[in-house]
Amino acid sequence: MNLIRKTLSRGLQAAVSLALAVAAGGASADGVSTLIGGDLDSGDQATVALDAAVPSAFSYARGASGAATATAYLDSHVFCAETPRSATQVSVRPRYQLPASVGNDVWQFPDVYAHSLTYQGGGANNAGPATLLIGQAARAIGKQFRCLSSQPGGSLDFPNVSHGLFDSGFGGTTMPEQPVGAHQNVTVSAQTFGGFGGVSVSVVKLDTQFDLTQPAATVWTLVDGFNTSALSVFADANWCGLPVSWIEGSIPPPQLCDDSVLALAGVVKETGPFVRHQFTAAIGSAPHYVLVYRTTVGSATSGTPSQGFAALRTGGGISGAPEELQDWFADDSVWYNY
Repeated sequence: MNLIRKTLSRGLQAAVSLALAVAAGGASADGVSTLIGGDLDSGDQATVALDAAVPSAFSYARGASGAATATAYLDSHVFCAETPRSATQVSVRPRYQLPASVGNDVWQFPDVYAHSLTYQGGGANNAGPATLLIGQAARAIGKQFRCLSSQPGGSLDFPNVSHGLFDSGFGGTTMPEQPVGAHQNVTVSAQTFGGFGGVSVSVVKLDTQFDLTQPAATVWTLVDGFNTSALSVFADANWCGLPVSWIEGSIPPPQLCDDSVLALAGVVKETGPFVRHQFTAAIGSAPHYVLVYRTTVGSATSGTPSQGFAALRTGGGISGAPEELQDWFADDSVWYNY
């Protein structure tokens, strides 16, 4: 399927017609597959579907100024990152809601700016099931736009993660054989810490395994998604990249990213609705650690995670290698806190 190549952007008009087609009546999510587009080089990044169990799974709103917002409740988690992050006419906000039989917890994920949205039939001559195309025109030269779709695993299992249309079957809980040819991988893991008074604190580790024959500096962007039953939707996330001297397992200082010793080491605190931490993994570099914290408001439904972290490539990498070899084992690129 190569819908992204066949459909031309129709800009705001397409987005408005999409809103009418999908949002009106609220039940139109049945069978609507969703392709979340990427940049010039990578094509589609995530293949998911609107959640048919959620009324009005897609909504569109445009204010007097700024970008319009398109909110999509999807049938899986979707972590996206883009660089440069420059406003376009539509801000897409992925959401996920646990099935009512499990709990009504709602997940929020970082928004991305799409140039347009289109809604059409799939397959040959648009004769197949309806398809929502998101971000297919995020095509400025130099734009990097990456997504991973994911379903959480158990606390000791890898989640099931997909690169989208260029996923060649990697996934599951068993480590597959490494591919032939130049390839690299990034692994995300996190350690949580208690005792911070109503704040959920994690130190996230990002470890790049470079190709032995063709190592390449790579820019990764760490993003988070969170369960609003557990973590506050009104308070921003806080994060900071820790110094290279950080020792794995160390307890963060009481003042977290505001610690004076960390400041002397050049650590800079960042805040925002979602973690968006970009760094360069230089050839042969040690793992990179990021201190992340959010305000707690409750707890997730039993057995389900409260927060997720994903690393996405937004620059550099192995020249000429297909995207699935830039991070060849996707399942260890997403980590969930339970």
